[in-house]
Amino acid sequence: MGTILKVPHMEQTDEWPSGDECLCAVMLLRYLGIRISVNEFIDFFLPQEQMRRKEGRLIGPDPEAAFAGSPYEKSAYGCYQGVLIKALNKCFAQKGLPYKAEDAAGRSTDELLAEGIGRGVPVIYWASEEMKPTRPGYSWVCRDDGKTVQWIDGTQCMLLIGSEPNELVFNDPKRAEGAVRYSRMTAVKRHAELGKRAVIVRLGE
Repeated sequence: MGTILKVPHMEQTDEWPSGDECLCAVMLLRYLGIRISVNEFIDFFLPQEQMRRKEGRLIGPDPEAAFAGSPYEKSAYGCYQGVLIKALNKCFAQKGLPYKAEDAAGRSTDELLAEGIGRGVPVIYWASEEMKPTRPGYSWVCRDDGKTVQWIDGTQCMLLIGSEPNELVFNDPKRAEGAVRYSRMTAVKRHAELGKRAVIVRLGE
């Protein structure tokens, strides 16, 4: 029998149609006892940049540096772990808390369970919507370096809160029922397809 953390669940609503990453961060913060709203997290801590068109080309940020678009807009894309790490650490610093968010990309799911759940802290985990296959979406030119950013449609950020022998347990912002279980094998596969992106918070060690 695996460990399952009791983490307050928050459902993604029409107010934040592209805000699954932000919901996961706020669920994690609230689990740590930090009183914060989703809007506060977005407005004061989240690096974000609007998309724009120039000479027929879509221009936007590196999703490791800033949220592409706005979590308040359905047409937005999203972000990867670097953005949430900046936002979480800015929040911890402003509130005078000894926590630190760190990049856990590339680590196996077993390592994430040991380093996160095993220490009593949920893990922010990138996979896909309902663990369905993803597909290439729109691409844009990165404002910083001119490289092409290929977005992956169907990407979903979730909060890993525990495991069973053949399942992983998540707080999925797009599911109303709270903790949901997905096939461990499928979840690990989807996670790997998205670069094994994850964020772990250390408790002031």
